[in-house]
Amino acid sequence: MLFSLGVPLRIVRPEPVEACPELAEWGLPFDRLRANDSGTKRTALGVSVLPRTLLLLALLLAMAAAPVAAADTKSEAMPDWHYTLRPGDTLIGVSARFLARPAEWPRLQRHNRITQPRRLIPGSALLIPLDWMRQQPAPATVMAVRGQVRVMHPDSTERALQADEKLLAGTVLTTAANSSATLRFADGSVLVLQPGARLALDTVSVYAGGGMVDTRLRLQHGRVEIGANPARARGSRLQVITPSAVAAVRGTRFRVGADASATREETLEGRVGLVASGRQVTVPEGQGSLAELGKPPRPPVTLLPAPDASALPARVETLPMRFKLPEQPGAVSWLGQIAEDAQFEKLVLEDTATAPQLSFADLPDGRYALRVRAADAQGLQGRDAIHAFELDARPFAPLLTAPGTRVRHARPDLQWSTVVGASAYQVEVARDAAFADKVLAEGTSDTRLIPTKELQPGGYHWRVASIEAADQGPYSPARPFTYDPLPGAPEINLAAPVFANNALTLTLPPPPAGLHYELVLARDAERTQIIWQGSSSDGRLQASPVEPANCYLAARLVEADGTAGPYATRMIEAPPPSPWGLLLLLLPLLAI
Repeated sequence: MLFSLGVPLRIVRPEPVEACPELAEWGLPFDRLRANDSGTKRTALGVSVLPRTLLLLALLLAMAAAPVAAADTKSEAMPDWHYTLRPGDTLIGVSARFLARPAEWPRLQRHNRITQPRRLIPGSALLIPLDWMRQQPAPATVMAVRGQVRVMHPDSTERALQADEKLLAGTVLTTAANSSATLRFADGSVLVLQPGARLALDTVSVYAGGGMVDTRLRLQHGRVEIGANPARARGSRLQVITPSAVAAVRGTRFRVGADASATREETLEGRVGLVASGRQVTVPEGQGSLAELGKPPRPPVTLLPAPDASALPARVETLPMRFKLPEQPGAVSWLGQIAEDAQFEKLVLEDTATAPQLSFADLPDGRYALRVRAADAQGLQGRDAIHAFELDARPFAPLLTAPGTRVRHARPDLQWSTVVGASAYQVEVARDAAFADKVLAEGTSDTRLIPTKELQPGGYHWRVASIEAADQGPYSPARPFTYDPLPGAPEINLAAPVFANNALTLTLPPPPAGLHYELVLARDAERTQIIWQGSSSDGRLQASPVEPANCYLAARLVEADGTAGPYATRMIEAPPPSPWGLLLLLLPLLAI
């Protein structure tokens, strides 16, 4: 601390304001001094800072004033609030409004090196150290809670977080998977605590009668998304402190993610100052930076563009919900989040994947917003794509159980599983997968249906929807089947049977390609008293030993896999006795 003509002067190393105004506004070491045309440094209140030679001389003259200078040593390390002077302002009046101890206005005069306290220049900045100012708690308000979010209050009590709660400094929040909490701070900043995160509120205060807000948050792990100081109120400060870095902002929208080894910051609007290991980088809009533990932040890189969500469905009727995205250059993983609102302050589900396909288990039917983004090799998440969709999966569609892909009967037995709560089912059968050419559309309260009309041979598709309280749910995934009729009953009435040599021979028409005959001789039409059975691939039958007697012939066509058609049955009558045999019996009698 130096004195010149009784006015305390501080030597401040000039640095460009452009380095990071977000930090400079709070009195961190970024250019309190400005250059005039002569090269002499001049403060906003018009006090000159002498060239180096004069400063050395002033140092010798100021040795006696060293005890006075020591009084302000502590304040040099503290951040300053920049108050813009208005017409009629006085040091006494400003101190009365803002200082915790208004009588210390002379100290404020020394801190700002003011030589003419009665002639303050309106529009100039008056630097007020933060720790000198009156402050009062400014609790954060819980705007929304989804899922399992725990809160530990400063008195160490822990319970489930509730909406509309007021959170003081010292509060710690923890979110479980697929859970989130939305907080609003005194300056209108909104923070969404993402799933699987832990956040402590270090400072939530207002100064200067509410004209300045100081918010300092400690993100222990997980991710937050913040819309900071939307009104762009000058003087408000928001810092996110992680194990490896500090992100300081003034008015912007950004994301911060932290784990034990690194911090990742992505700026969506405005710019963010990221400080780690004594080094700072300014991360402008559309870029991100990685700060590993014990290392300075990496140079900012451009965030990946938003994924192409144009082909995603606007209506989802099945669970789990699956959304497939196109491949994206530079992407190594994808994040998807579903929220009840387009602002994503009410997150309900989240999924990450190393392939461009996201899956979500279950949600009540309704309208939702899906937000997807890709991450690069540094883990920096890119721009968002937002897709609105409607989920209509209830009542759930049943599981189709029968028949299989091949139907052999003209009136197939359609079967499906029971759906709890369903009072009826709607069944459709069509010739095409789009169900434009329907051949059946029928309701039933049973879990099976046999069509009343026979189907023609060919390919078909069928599906079933559940109905609950007059509300029809989505159809099940359609299942195809082919109606391939069984082989018909063969024509066997034209064949002439011949009994000879204790055998029966008969010739049927040759069977169609790929089929063969299955033949049965029985004493009854029901084939309970079988005399002989066999098969023929060419239609010729020779059954032996068979006594000439009335019997029944049953024949059917059989496919190579054993599938058989219906039997055709005819009666075969035994031939009448030969008259020559009777004459031979009478010959001995004629000889007498």
